[in-house]
Amino acid sequence: MIRRVLAVVVLATAALATVPASAQAALPACRAGYMCNSQFFSDSARTRLVGVKTEHCNGEVVTWGRVTGYLNWSTSPCT
Repeated sequence: MIRRVLAVVVLATAALATVPASAQAALPACRAGYMCNSQFFSDSARTRLVGVKTEHCNGEVVTWGRVTGYLNWSTSPCT
């Protein structure tokens, strides 16, 4: 289990390391006590999902795909 979590963390770090710092800075901050989900789309019509970043209540961050300027962001309180 720990190996799986470490693998996810390493992959997430590598994925975010390839994104320019300016694009990462544009992401909304996830407040403590909340779960946040960022969905990235290929164009302004938001018809094709190309990446996701989810920040879970336990601090785990899961990402896949790529970061673009076309973002849907949502948050919900942890229970």
